[in-house]
Amino acid sequence: MIAAQHITPPSAFTRIAVLVERERKTRFSGGKLGYLWAYITPVVWIGLIVALFWFLQRTPPIHVRAEIFIATGILPYLIFRQTVTALSRTLTANRYMRYLRPVSNSDIMSATMLLEAFNMLTTAVLIFGAITVLFGSALPASMPGVLFSLTLAWGIGCGVGRFVAAAGLLSDAFARAVPLILRPLFWLSGIFYTATDLSQELQNLLWYSPFLHITELVRQSYFLGYTSPIASVWYPIAVGAVFFLASVPLEIFATRRRIMRGRL
Repeated sequence: MIAAQHITPPSAFTRIAVLVERERKTRFSGGKLGYLWAYITPVVWIGLIVALFWFLQRTPPIHVRAEIFIATGILPYLIFRQTVTALSRTLTANRYMRYLRPVSNSDIMSATMLLEAFNMLTTAVLIFGAITVLFGSALPASMPGVLFSLTLAWGIGCGVGRFVAAAGLLSDAFARAVPLILRPLFWLSGIFYTATDLSQELQNLLWYSPFLHITELVRQSYFLGYTSPIASVWYPIAVGAVFFLASVPLEIFATRRRIMRGRL
């Protein structure tokens, strides 16, 4: 009689590493450019807005080139939006993985977060590096400050995205409405302006936009001599933490109810 062999289940680290690799290989699959679309998209966004600046003969409100001014504004927003979008889709795209024990919703979402962190770092290096080389822009005054500020954008994206993913398990209508909800945030992120250009009334109103704080933090770290009148580190952290913590009981509730949007 042959004794049953005990198979040790893979560790959480191993599961997440495998899921990250699977996500990297399957995202944007099928086209010739494949995964490069993850980096092409932000480049195209920045290029179009810079071209619009040139066409309208606008100049940045601070003494820097338009290319780097737009990049420091739009990159935090794109990092946030892409992280939210990726997380909002990941449970549906990987729904069959949940049948492979002990893979969980948290494993799938954690893998997506880590992949977006890698994308964030790669995109920032490519875009800032290209602008520095091609247009002769100065290097960041504080490289750690820029990296930390972009990490804040990713962190809020993780918190909001995890909440959206968990809520999407309960409501398909909510998941479909998310892109519409995110669109106005583009204008509240300080892409085309700085807080110093705003009146005191607008500063007080837009203070509640965590994305303006992040954009101001990026520019404060990138441009020597620029000091934001409103930038706060703790407010974006608090917003991201609230959404992340709120997503945990929501995801547990949805999992126990065995509700999965798009499950066959």
